Amino acid sequence: MKASDICAVVFVALSSVASPGWAQVPGPNNAITDVPGIKVGHFTGNPLTGTTVVIAEKGGQGVAGGVSQRGGAPGTRETDLLRPENLVQIVNAITLSGGSAYGLAAASGVMQCLEGQGVGFPVGGGNVVPIVPTAILFDPGRCGAPFNYRPNFSFGLAACSAARSGPVQEGNVGAGAGAVSGGVKGGLGTASVVLDKGVIVGAIVAVNSVGATFDANGNLYAAPLELAGEFGSLIPIEGGPPPHMSKPAAVPGGLLRNTTIAVVATNVELTKTQATKIAQMADDGLARAIKPTHTPYDGDTVFAVGTGRISMATLGDPAFAEYVIGSAAADVLSRAVVHAILSAESTPCEKSYCDLFPNACRNRKKGAQK
Repeated sequence: MKASDICAVVFVALSSVASPGWAQVPGPNNAITDVPGIKVGHFTGNPLTGTTVVIAEKGGQGVAGGVSQRGGAPGTRETDLLRPENLVQIVNAITLSGGSAYGLAAASGVMQCLEGQGVGFPVGGGNVVPIVPTAILFDPGRCGAPFNYRPNFSFGLAACSAARSGPVQEGNVGAGAGAVSGGVKGGLGTASVVLDKGVIVGAIVAVNSVGATFDANGNLYAAPLELAGEFGSLIPIEGGPPPHMSKPAAVPGGLLRNTTIAVVATNVELTKTQATKIAQMADDGLARAIKPTHTPYDGDTVFAVGTGRISMATLGDPAFAEYVIGSAAADVLSRAVVHAILSAESTPCEKSYCDLFPNACRNRKKGAQK
């Protein structure tokens, strides 16, 4: 067989894998809450900082979860518990918060909220310990705010109490409230995709990155992943950035002041091992949407959960189904990053992407937002 024939065979084989016939359309809310069993709640403080809680359940019980942690400056809680070899097999909620390491305190408020509902890992005598892995980003002291104003127990309690299914608010809210990304205002974004066989994958992300989400001309890296016109017909930009724009890769005001944190979810039943692999694959969605990512200054962390409405066994080969879900999760997470940047609003200290590049967002202002 000629070398060219071998290449052709390989190309056909790869094409069949990359395009397995699973259609892709956004869910009804284009949000992580399109995944049955997922609820989201925010609490936003003033000055801007906040906490976002993702509650995951199946029949009132927790679900399997995994994590990928590739940033160089993480702030996390309960991530070791998610390692497949460890005892507890479920999580009840995941907390994303501002406040740097101080913001980890918000998870205790989430635990009290869930404990009051009897939700958690049973430890005897009718008592439970809610399992709430948590990741934080750095936003204290931004825009002249007091450094000691940051999310605490009360933020987590309020965000958990506010958790709902349905549409999810984006932009300057919850964990994305004080976020900054590559020289523009960062924020919180979400997206989803519905595949064949009833599989749903969703993502939510708080974008607070050192790296930028757009190139030197201002074009968003992940914009080509758009589904069903969700980004509002962004207009390509030529001619370079405005002269007053700060350098996307700059690290203003010192080190370790960033981090992008996210959750991806599917309605497929997963083991901890499968959830871990899907989190690892989804993490590549950050690298597609933000450049650079996983830097020494970022604590980038991605969680994955499966809410168990569909048995993996009904999808055929489990490894192939895992591949399809993980691939979709990476794209959904990239799209959620774009929504975070497009939904962010300017503050006195940071311009939003759409205010910096108004022509790019012109059509978006005609009702394209979710």
